[in-house]
Amino acid sequence: MADVMVIAPHPDDESIGCGGAICLHRRKGQSVHVVFLTSGELGLKHLSREEAWRVREAEAEQAAEVLGIMSWTFFHLPDWSLSDRVAEAAARLQPILSRESPQIVYLPHPREWHPDHKAALPIVQAALSDVSLRSPSLRGYEVWTPLAEYDWVEDVTPVMAQKLRSVRCYRSQLSQFRYDRAIRGLNCYRGILAARCGYAEVFQSAARESSPIG
Repeated sequence: MADVMVIAPHPDDESIGCGGAICLHRRKGQSVHVVFLTSGELGLKHLSREEAWRVREAEAEQAAEVLGIMSWTFFHLPDWSLSDRVAEAAARLQPILSRESPQIVYLPHPREWHPDHKAALPIVQAALSDVSLRSPSLRGYEVWTPLAEYDWVEDVTPVMAQKLRSVRCYRSQLSQFRYDRAIRGLNCYRGILAARCGYAEVFQSAARESSPIG
């Protein structure tokens, strides 16, 4: 069983969006399981799908080691097409939620720009439609699109260096976008204005059966 589950549409979303929170959960002795819905093959368009999977999954495993994550699952759903595979993804996620029974589920907030990020909440909601499953707290994290409103703030100052090390494990992606610099700036901004600390992550609570996109 896992105390915490993280839904990552692509490898690196977990580190960028809630890497600090993951570190804090691990410091408390709580277990974390990550579900990677895709393996982000479109992030390496010059490679075959299988080779892109190999590279990005290896990076994800390195990042997991940095964050202290002990278990993860790769779904290998098609990158950029999760909105067309909501039912399939939910059917595969449901037994994992049942087995792990997490208290908290982190996932991209539904107003993220990327369509795969937007699809995460409908997938989780569909997977949780089985009334026998416990109702975990759903916390939406930031990747591409900063939240306009949030209701949960975590001071990640003590673990920010660890978070950045995990983001930098994704070397294939940093050659295209400096996610480490971007998230350092966003978390610094959140720290100063939302928590009066060095660095913070913010989250938006999501209802189990609320409208996913609004």
